[in-house]
Amino acid sequence: MRQTLRVLIASAAFLSLAALVPALGAGGRAVSAANSVANSRVQALRAVNIIRLINTAEVSTCRNQKGEAGTSTKFRPWAHLINAPCFKEAQSRFSGSRFGQVANLSFSAGPEIVPGLVLRLVVSPDGNHYNLWLGQKPDVRCGSAFYSDERGVIYEGKTIGCNAQGALGSQ
Repeated sequence: MRQTLRVLIASAAFLSLAALVPALGAGGRAVSAANSVANSRVQALRAVNIIRLINTAEVSTCRNQKGEAGTSTKFRPWAHLINAPCFKEAQSRFSGSRFGQVANLSFSAGPEIVPGLVLRLVVSPDGNHYNLWLGQKPDVRCGSAFYSDERGVIYEGKTIGCNAQGALGSQ
């Protein structure tokens, strides 16, 4: 009888532990998924702020005070913009603002200008227009991207077939 009771107690303890392990695993996955969403949002905000910086540099800082093109002032491709003093000036304007996270970023020549974000900046042959695309590296499933041009309006896009909500959610 004692032996049967020990077996029953041991079995009950084993079954309780076995039931607890999947619950811990699911909780870990839920936390991991929550962290992934939070990281995606942080990266999306960084991308939008980088686009704000590029628009600011292209449209106002690197052009005359009224934001109009001078006779010799054209929009610049990334290879020229990244090294231009006016880009550094635009970047310094962001320090102390709510977009300050881009003030201290170090950018590379690209196409991956900061870790995880790829830039395409296309300037028209006459230098009077530009289109820019900044998005997650192509190997990211359900990634997001942001678009803009010389008008300064920023659009968000995402991979077709993925969650309908954008990376930034409703603002």
